[in-house]
Amino acid sequence: MVRRVCYTTDMEVSIQDNERLDDLQYAGLRLIQRPGEYCFTSDAVLLSNYARVRAGGTIVDLGTGNGVIALLVAAKTAAAQVVGIELQPEVARLAQRNVVYNGLQARVRIVQGDVANAAQLLGKECAQTVVTNPPYFPMPSGLKRATPSAALSRHESSCDLNEWIRSAADLLQWGGSLYMIHKTERMAEVLSALTARNLAPKRVTLIFPKASKQADTFIVQAKKGGKHGMRLDTLIVYEESGAMTAAARKLYHKSDSATAL
Repeated sequence: MVRRVCYTTDMEVSIQDNERLDDLQYAGLRLIQRPGEYCFTSDAVLLSNYARVRAGGTIVDLGTGNGVIALLVAAKTAAAQVVGIELQPEVARLAQRNVVYNGLQARVRIVQGDVANAAQLLGKECAQTVVTNPPYFPMPSGLKRATPSAALSRHESSCDLNEWIRSAADLLQWGGSLYMIHKTERMAEVLSALTARNLAPKRVTLIFPKASKQADTFIVQAKKGGKHGMRLDTLIVYEESGAMTAAARKLYHKSDSATAL
């Protein structure tokens, strides 16, 4: 049975002893996080800067975690509605608290459920845009995390890469776009899975920590029903000195002063 849980907005939000409040450095947004559990990384911030939707459209964030991407795309786009889906009930409750804390209840909704059942929870072809920062590592490989919650956020469990992309395809309207960030070591898998679901990769951005290092992540935009033809871009995040590059500063809405991420 598919269970749908939406959280009410008439709730008091307070910061608990095991939590901290982080500044997202955009539009006054703040995020409640729990040290020791999974905390967002620069990958989430980068992805939110690439996502696009037409004014009044709907964005679905698959695997929303504590809600960081959902909040950022709500602030950075003219979407009428952003829906975040999160498997873990306690993490979904934290995401909803973040929505309420930032006063975005009118535009951001959190649904607790499995990404594999996303179309059953929300309805097929309900979104113009899907964004996702999925678990990077197949079970049981990759870096192990200290807590079950953190491990689930990094390792595929109930929903593997192919199922994740299938769900995105089911949610998207014809001509809609998926924006996904993933590890370069799995790029071939990602592009193959996208193509198999009629999601044509249209733009891939390779992300280099520094020019002297290999790209470790990439962002792909794939269009449902799109024609073949892909643009390849690069983004270097840091200068060799450790200062953020001009391109990265622009994405992060930072001044021209050297600022570490």
